Amino acid sequence: MKIGLAQINTKVGDFSGNAAKIKSACTELANSGAELAVFPECAISGYPLGDLVFCGGFVEEAQRVLAVLAESVSIPAVLGCPRKVDGAIGYRNTAYLINEGSAFPICDKMLLPNYGAVNDTRYFDSGNEFGVVKINGKIFGISICEDIWTVPASPSSRLYADRKLPLDYFSSLNNGGKRGLYALINLSASVFSTANDVVRKRGGLLCQVSKKVSAPLIWCNAVGGADGLVFAGGSGVFDCSGAPGAEKSKCLKKFEEDIEVVDLDGMSGYDGDSADFSGDGDLVKAIVLSIRDFVGKCGMKTALIGLSGGIDSALVAALACKALGAENVTGVSMPSEISSSHSIEDAKELAENLGMKFYMVPISELVKGANSALSKIFEGCSPDVTEENIQSRARGLLLMAVSNKFGGLVLTTGNKSECAVGYCTLYGDTCGAFAPISDLYKTEVYRLSRYINTEAGRVIIPQNTIDKPPSAELRPGQKDEDSLPPYDTLDAILRMYVDEFKSASEIAAAGYDSKLVEEVLKMVARAEYKHSQYPVGTKLSPVSFACDRHIPIAAKRVILF
Repeated sequence: MKIGLAQINTKVGDFSGNAAKIKSACTELANSGAELAVFPECAISGYPLGDLVFCGGFVEEAQRVLAVLAESVSIPAVLGCPRKVDGAIGYRNTAYLINEGSAFPICDKMLLPNYGAVNDTRYFDSGNEFGVVKINGKIFGISICEDIWTVPASPSSRLYADRKLPLDYFSSLNNGGKRGLYALINLSASVFSTANDVVRKRGGLLCQVSKKVSAPLIWCNAVGGADGLVFAGGSGVFDCSGAPGAEKSKCLKKFEEDIEVVDLDGMSGYDGDSADFSGDGDLVKAIVLSIRDFVGKCGMKTALIGLSGGIDSALVAALACKALGAENVTGVSMPSEISSSHSIEDAKELAENLGMKFYMVPISELVKGANSALSKIFEGCSPDVTEENIQSRARGLLLMAVSNKFGGLVLTTGNKSECAVGYCTLYGDTCGAFAPISDLYKTEVYRLSRYINTEAGRVIIPQNTIDKPPSAELRPGQKDEDSLPPYDTLDAILRMYVDEFKSASEIAAAGYDSKLVEEVLKMVARAEYKHSQYPVGTKLSPVSFACDRHIPIAAKRVILF
């Protein structure tokens, strides 16, 4: 049977726009010979819904659009849409079959994740019936995202030890030589991260699912950005139900919309290994997609970036130009009396290399005015970090003024290392609507900057920007390492503490100085109020500050030693 996979980039709440994409994809797939079209989780409404699910009429409108769509779809289709069940208190995340002018609910998502960036238990009630449907004489099992994450390859499998599991049921349909199940369909919206994008490889989670149910797995994953989340796509069909070495897979593209017709009875070869996480190239594509979708889905076209001449703003500018086109990105250099000449020149060179708009707006007079206005209040006080931060906040003020006057969404340029330890100025360099590299450690910022130049085959980010010691340039001769450990060391400690939840003693046991570890962890604890106010940014790692980490601010600073 020929199955059409359509990984579409949906927008939350854009019911008619999403439906139009579904209809168009069905027509194209039908013309290519598909007998069934499969779409991602919540394809009608977009995902995740957040508290919109509780807003009056949201789910009802999704259902209305689903019914209208069903009347015009050219081939049978399986897709996701939220619904309200008669007599139930809450809502369900439901898989539907569209066929012969009607939409039929098949099953509701049974396993609701409540960890990391996803909190389905807040928004949905769990389903209680397994999904089985006959299409063109074939028996298909139907499941939704988390419902298949219970094989040993999944770290979340232990969460559902006391639940009836869809995979166990579907496996029983083909036990003892029975062939009751032709294929298992999974509608997915799997959140991308460096740890999560490793499910397609031979022997990985998707292959294990197919092996467990003794049938091919048709996995249709969402693609696109949704606030801080990225869905990578990379959907596919995985048939690992035969003998070892005979596994077969066909994967779609990642980080872009794609549709493909796959003949389940004529598959050959296994491309899942090459479709999994590929390092810096995938990180760049994920950030570019998140910038493009955040700006576009917020109804804007242009972006604005403060260019300091440093590595962080240079990388953000390069990624923004990839995402939006250089003609839609504006860089503003805002030198102070302390700014070095090379920082100004590096910012100019970057803008020229990218072909983006560039302006220079000195902040010296603005800073002098602020200091003058505060002189009576500060009388008798020695200059300190207060005066340094006035410079940063002056730059934030100017960026927002340009944004207000001409439009354009301000992109914040801070990285995860600096955010983690609070080495950033609130309402200054944290100013903006979206923080594309806030989940990249500083060492990753350098690595991706080199990758950008290598990929382009020419210098995009000036070599001097990459080579010079990083500095906030808020006081003469300032270097980041005056206040922080070397980034190689700092990032290694932060990875273990933030991403892996290691204690101070565990980190020290890995070979790091215990006093340094204690000081870094204290910096992280002191900066919790900054983490909570940081702009939303692209989730890339297992634990991002924007989406995953929730630590009380007004609490005793608890550090596990």
